[in-house]
Amino acid sequence: MPALCPVSTNIQILLAIMTNCQNTSRDPQGKMVEIDGILYQIIDGKLYRYADLTLDKGFKIVLGRPGSEEILKNLLNRLLGVGIVHLEYRSSEYPGMTEEDRTSRFDIYCRDKNGSSFIIEMQNWSQKYFNKRAVYYSSLAVQNQAVEEYRRQKEELKRDWDYDFQPLYVVSFLNFRNWTLDGCERRSNEYVATYRYCDVETGNELNDGTNLVFIDLDRFDKTIDACDSLEDMWLYSIKNMSKQSFCPNTVEGTEVEELFRQAELAKMTEEQRISFEISVMSRNDMLNSFRETLEAAKEEVKAKGLAEGRAEGRAEGLVEGREEGRAEGQLIGERTKAQEIARNMLEAGIEIAQICRFTGLDVEEIQVPAHSKQ
Repeated sequence: MPALCPVSTNIQILLAIMTNCQNTSRDPQGKMVEIDGILYQIIDGKLYRYADLTLDKGFKIVLGRPGSEEILKNLLNRLLGVGIVHLEYRSSEYPGMTEEDRTSRFDIYCRDKNGSSFIIEMQNWSQKYFNKRAVYYSSLAVQNQAVEEYRRQKEELKRDWDYDFQPLYVVSFLNFRNWTLDGCERRSNEYVATYRYCDVETGNELNDGTNLVFIDLDRFDKTIDACDSLEDMWLYSIKNMSKQSFCPNTVEGTEVEELFRQAELAKMTEEQRISFEISVMSRNDMLNSFRETLEAAKEEVKAKGLAEGRAEGRAEGLVEGREEGRAEGQLIGERTKAQEIARNMLEAGIEIAQICRFTGLDVEEIQVPAHSKQ
């Protein structure tokens, strides 16, 4: 059971949040507050000691800035099972396909000392063709290698490029359920799926070096106490970093601990904190908009279903209702039908007590003709 905060700490938190709430314009400021010797950033009434790595901005700031190469190397080695010795960040911008879309921007793009390329993306929102987007990104990495190799072979080897390129990995962290992980129970790793080009009948790989890797954070639901491997600790930390006030005890002393140090907002520049704050606010605004749209849609469907259900209920009586509205419509229809049956039984001279038992109606609900015997 987690330790409770001292009363003095709770008061400090409340005062800090109240002070922050006076900034009614919600202008991002990137300012920090100190509570019990720990610096936090307050964003939309919530305390953050560490950046939210599930946001692409937080992900890029923490893992895509100079000084994070060793952390990113350990992460990729652990999740991909590769043996990266050294990483070097490269430009994450590539020419777009249209005049309006001048550039394609990756979250992180890097190379190892052997020339292998790594594109790393944090994806929060589901996209219908996200798998094809990953293929497209892989083609950009091949193109980038081709340009460099063409020049190198032309200048150093005095020959044309022979179409050989080094392995490339498009690594996508997904914060939504994706079909690429379907059937995960049959895999040795239920959270990471790697796709390569292969023969559809034999399964023999083309060995061109292309690797599309999908990491399902949404499917990962372990608590820190249930994490029994370094891979689990990486996934837990990436998914839950922003909810932490301290580095978990089980993470201390492991390769993952450095991620917590690098993710501390207090160690970032004011410009980076403002950029992160804007990202959090944008995410919150979008989620609030989704919720409002969903609630409005629910009310609309409810009203429509209620109207349709009532209409169908009155017309058919026993037609099964649809959701809440149809259910109410069914009840109305059934009651109307029962009352009609009751009137027929009354006219046939059947006693009211028997009619009540047969139809389930109360005496008050049965319209009794004047000539009927009470």
